[in-house]
This record gives sequence, structure tokens and C-alpha cells, in this order.
Amino acid sequence: MTLEGKYVIIDLRNMGYMKDENGDIIYYDTEEEARNVCGIYEFVNAWVMKLVYNHIEESYEAPI
Repeated sequence: MTLEGKYVIIDLRNMGYMKDENGDIIYYDTEEEARNVCGIYEFVNAWVMKLVYNHIEESYEAPI
């Protein structure tokens, strides 16, 4: 699953993020969807961020 083009909600002051019941970050398909969640939960200072590029070093092996 590619995350490029997805959206996340992050509080840059404390690096908190919108997560599910398992503590995993939630990815949104559209900016509008992420913005609506911010409004529903009445976040006072959060960023909706678009994922545009995932840099992975060549020598890095991702965990399975």
C-alpha cells in the first residue's frame, strides 16, 4: 500500500497524531476528509499534512 498522496493529522507541538484504537496512525484519502475530522474532534491547533515523498536510505532494511 502506498501512502503517497494520503493525508495525516499531526500536532507539531508535541508530535501527537490522529490514531486508531490500536495506536496506529490514521491515513485519510482526501484533505477534506482529514479537515472534517479536525472539526469533529475540535482540534484547536493541528496540521493536516499531505504525504508526498518517503525517503528511505538504500542501506536501510524495513522491518517486516
